[in-house]
Amino acid sequence: MATVESASRIRVVAADLQPLFRESIARVVRECPDLELVGEAAGGREVVALLRTLRPDVAVLDPELPDLDGRRILGLVLVDELPTRVIFVSDGVARTAAYDLVEGGAAGCLTKGTDRDELCEAIISVAGGGVFLTGDSQLAIVREIRLRATIDRPILTEREREVLRRLAAGESAPAMGRAMHLSVGTIKTHLGNLYEKLDVSERAAAVAVAMRRGLLE
Repeated sequence: MATVESASRIRVVAADLQPLFRESIARVVRECPDLELVGEAAGGREVVALLRTLRPDVAVLDPELPDLDGRRILGLVLVDELPTRVIFVSDGVARTAAYDLVEGGAAGCLTKGTDRDELCEAIISVAGGGVFLTGDSQLAIVREIRLRATIDRPILTEREREVLRRLAAGESAPAMGRAMHLSVGTIKTHLGNLYEKLDVSERAAAVAVAMRRGLLE
């Protein structure tokens, strides 16, 4: 039977393919009085089995475990409605990887250079419902958000924006040319650039994509 003291601790599972690093996480958890190590694993399927059986509060994982990677483990945690919150600790912070993990439900992203105090703080924070991201992780995610925003809302010139508005209003290329005091050839050049930026090949698709991406607001 669990004692009151052990029952009040945050229960943690640690997983990493490298035994030395896995043991370093385990040692940090054992030395923190608020934490209790309840399981260790070297592979993704082993982790999922532990999460289903032990239902720990927090799992500290490498995102590139054998068998199942971080995104797939997060998906199974969600499908099984497990209470475990997941922190990923990796060698480096790739922009897309950090964004995808947090989007998939990760509660924390750290690097393997994280010190003992920061790891303990991260585990305690996410166990309490928070999200813990190191500075590198925050920067990686911000960069990815900005990149995706640029892709989703391409940068259009003022001429292209006016052509887009007139396109949405149903104007023909000659009508646009007369209204904008441009040749039909120049209008068609602007249309070609617009189609390329929106990744479409014709008028109706350009208007539909522009509306969806908020370019006609």
